[in-house]
Amino acid sequence: MITKPSAVILADGGIDLPEEYAERYGIQVLPLMIHFGSETLRSGIDITAPEFYRRLRESAMDALPTTSQPSAGEYVEFYRKAAEAGLPILSYHLSAALSGSISSARTARDMLPGLDIRIVDTGTLSGAMGMQVLVAAEMAARGVPPQEIIAKTQAIGQAADTLYTCDTLEYLRKGGRIGRVAGYVGNLLGVRPIITVDKATGTYVTAGRTRSFRLAAGAMIEKVAETVKDGEALSCVILHGDCLGEAERMADNLRKRFNCVLLEITRVNPSLGVHVGPDTLGLAYFPGLLPITTAAASQKEDAS
Repeated sequence: MITKPSAVILADGGIDLPEEYAERYGIQVLPLMIHFGSETLRSGIDITAPEFYRRLRESAMDALPTTSQPSAGEYVEFYRKAAEAGLPILSYHLSAALSGSISSARTARDMLPGLDIRIVDTGTLSGAMGMQVLVAAEMAARGVPPQEIIAKTQAIGQAADTLYTCDTLEYLRKGGRIGRVAGYVGNLLGVRPIITVDKATGTYVTAGRTRSFRLAAGAMIEKVAETVKDGEALSCVILHGDCLGEAERMADNLRKRFNCVLLEITRVNPSLGVHVGPDTLGLAYFPGLLPITTAAASQKEDAS
C-alpha cells in the first residue's frame, strides 16, 4: 500500500544536510545569497562548495564576501510552487536570533492566506537543523500529520546539538559574529573557542576553548561524552569547510568511542562558510538512534 505524503518539507539555506538525503526525500531548500563584491550568487546553486571555498581562500581579509537572506517576494514564489502538490507546507528555518530569513518567510505566509504554511524556527542551524528537517521529511513521507511532525522535530531540536570551531577567528570577527577584541586576542593567544547555539536564546555561545584547531576535535568529542556514554548509540553529522582530512580523523575517533548508528560527513554550505572560513570543523549530534535511522534500517530489512 502506497502512503500519501502528509506535507511538503521546505528549509532555508541555513541547513547543512548530505545531498543524498535531500534528494531521497524531496527536501526543497531556498538558498541564502552570497555577494562577492557586486556579484550575487545563490549558495549551492550558482556556486558549488568547492568553488566557493577556493574563492574564499583567495579573497583578501578586507574584501570578504557577505550574505543576505531571501526576500518575502522570493518566499512567496517558493511557497506558491510548493503548494502545487496540494499539501500543507512545513517551512523550517535557522534560528531567528541568527538570521532574518524566518521574518521574510512569515511575511510571505501572511501574503498567502489561502495556503496552509507552518513556519518552524529550529532554534539552531547547520547540521542540527538538518537533523530536524530530515526527520520531518521521513515522517511526512510516511503520512504522519503535520502537527505531530512539528512536535517530534522540536523534541529532536532539544536533544540534538551542534558544536564547531575555526582555525582563525577572523571570519567570525569580520562578519560581526564575534567581538573585535575577542577575535584579536583569540588569534594572538592561539585560543580556539568551541561554539554552540544556546537552546533558550538561539544565539551563539561558547561551550569551551582549546589551544589549537587540531585539539578542538577531541574537545568536541568530550562534550558529546557528557551526554552519551562510551559504546552507546550516537547519530551525528561531521561538518567541515575545506578540511576533509580533519573531518575524517574526527570520524575515526567517534567510531572508536561510540556506536555511530548514523555518521555522515558533509561540507558547511557556502552561505554559512562565509562566517567561519574554510578551516572550520563542526559536529552535529543526537544522543541515540535518530528516527530516520530506524526507518532506513526497516527499509533494508524489508528489502532483504
